[in-house]
Amino acid sequence: MNIVEVDNLTVTFRVRGGSLLLFERGSGMMNVVNDVSFRIRQGETFGLAGETGSGKSVIAWALVGLFKPRQGSVKILGKEIDFRKKADLTYLRENVGIVFQDPVGSLNPRLRVKEIVKESLVASKSFDRRDYDSRIEEVIDLVGLRKSCLVAFPRELSGGEKQRVSLARALVVPKKMLVLDEPTSSLDVSVQAQVLNTLKELKSKLHLSYFFITHDINVIKYMSDSLGILYYGKLMEVGRTYDVVTNPKHPFTVRLMSNVPGIKRVELQKEDGLSEKGSSSTGCVYSKVCPHVFEKCVNSPPMFNLGSDQYAACFLHESEAIQNRDTKPRSEA
Repeated sequence: MNIVEVDNLTVTFRVRGGSLLLFERGSGMMNVVNDVSFRIRQGETFGLAGETGSGKSVIAWALVGLFKPRQGSVKILGKEIDFRKKADLTYLRENVGIVFQDPVGSLNPRLRVKEIVKESLVASKSFDRRDYDSRIEEVIDLVGLRKSCLVAFPRELSGGEKQRVSLARALVVPKKMLVLDEPTSSLDVSVQAQVLNTLKELKSKLHLSYFFITHDINVIKYMSDSLGILYYGKLMEVGRTYDVVTNPKHPFTVRLMSNVPGIKRVELQKEDGLSEKGSSSTGCVYSKVCPHVFEKCVNSPPMFNLGSDQYAACFLHESEAIQNRDTKPRSEA
């Protein structure tokens, strides 16, 4: 069963002179996420990797209703979400929680931990007030926090403890999926390992699915079942994590993986008869820096099905995908 189905998701921001304007009227529009599709099945972790500024967090925030898509659809448990309807947004947030990248900025410094976690219970209206204390203590224990932390302010906690408070806040009302927006990027290595192990335990105990964002490929390898590679708002490649990491198909994925210690370097060969023409302001978003750019790259490539549930948006692989016309990632992706 699919927990989340995302089809042709496009999120647009206003721009002026190349700069994004979140709260002003601008002279133009820019697609910061462009035509992205993927599926997340029950019990799976879908990882999303890419460079800083590629639009990973925009997708995460769209999945919890903090950004409204301009085009495309998001389905939660088969129900398509209308982002204009309050009831649909409520349904979305009842089933999908989020843990933000910065545990310091995402926690109210004026509230004690117990009050921070209780806010989710109050907002959900799904628990009797008499059960608040027992539920908070239950979830605090579940995420590995000491009960003494309940009376502490965020500034009195370590980085790892703050992130566990964020987890408790997201899970105090049961969810089907958590969006994890680089949850360990601000933590040191030893604390990262502890938090990641806690996330794995929670996934097993609570039968959760994860949408896991990070720029750390080693973390993705450890955490995710399937992996998507994002570049300037476009999905370049999707597949099982092992396949994408060890046998990347898109030139950008190859470049990304070649910078990871311990991963065998892969080289793509140009096909005979390809005529280079340089890059274009339209077409493939990677064409301006791709070493394999050729005539067809003035068009935007579809997601070619390369078999074994691996897909790549690159004309280099058009011939090997010609027998299978399916160009949209399946549910395993």
